[in-house]
Amino acid sequence: MLYAVYQIIIKISAYIKVTVQCLPLSVYFLLLLLHTPALSATENDNNHINSTISENRKSWIDYWHLDVTDSITASANWFDSFFATTRSNETAQASARLRLGYIPRETEFSRFETRFRVSAKLPNLKNRWDVIVSDYDDASEGNSADQVIDDVQGGRNRDQLSLALRFTHFIKDNKYLSTRLGLAKGADIYLRTRYRRNFILYEWLNFELEPSIYYYVDNGLGARLNLDFDFFKTENGLWQQNNGWEYVQDEGDPEWRHSLLHYYQINQSSALISGIFANGLVSQGYHLSNKGVFTRYRLQALRKWMYFEIEPFIHYPEDRAHKQTFGLALRLEINFEQ
Repeated sequence: MLYAVYQIIIKISAYIKVTVQCLPLSVYFLLLLLHTPALSATENDNNHINSTISENRKSWIDYWHLDVTDSITASANWFDSFFATTRSNETAQASARLRLGYIPRETEFSRFETRFRVSAKLPNLKNRWDVIVSDYDDASEGNSADQVIDDVQGGRNRDQLSLALRFTHFIKDNKYLSTRLGLAKGADIYLRTRYRRNFILYEWLNFELEPSIYYYVDNGLGARLNLDFDFFKTENGLWQQNNGWEYVQDEGDPEWRHSLLHYYQINQSSALISGIFANGLVSQGYHLSNKGVFTRYRLQALRKWMYFEIEPFIHYPEDRAHKQTFGLALRLEINFEQ
């Protein structure tokens, strides 16, 4: 059993070695992107910016994006070939997300963020297995308020390179169960099981329950519980109330998080997310570490795989004696997927 686990980790390590080599190049290309004349709004009409670029008008950034996408897909198929028992025409489905951010706040003007995530489904394992590579803990990736908290705190100590193999037990009837085996926190092997179920209570109210439990070989047991409510959903908007509690043995105090969010889709290419949140430590009498309010404007522009975000916020962090702290987050996101 241990030898099989060792072989899986070795194969995942080989996959990350091939894939992640493409990602640092993106930082260099993105710096040039901001200055390239081919992408200047003054030389392109609005219809061209918001539409799919025709073959004869593609620039070097389009070919670069295609090359990176092909490289990621090729790496996924190379890794999937280790598990092939018969010849098949089905190819692996791979995707990647790169986020660059500048998040200054009062007294701190040099706060930058770089995050990436690569995932691939493996057809030779009946598409129930995924390879996931990221440089952050994606347990709260779908929660906008959790992302804001993590960004403002400069990333939690779990935000390190992680590579894992995830098995999906089932996805049916609003239920989801998966188990993940991988490396995180440097070189710590971990095992995580996550269950998610959605309850439709009324036409205007949904409730999602998501408990998870995990074990780190070096850092011990951990657990997380998310309780999320979606309500008053309309054609363009949605209210969401999120609650989260998390415990990791080596980190001592369990953490709590609560938020109230409003999602509004302005049009097909832009959306607005606004919310209030609070977080802190459970064992100190529900001790408050931070609270705040934010508004995030997200826009798809220039390319169908490129997104821009601007997010003004006001926080009251404990490290500033809960004084009012203004900040602004600027982000660029690029998605790679065939």
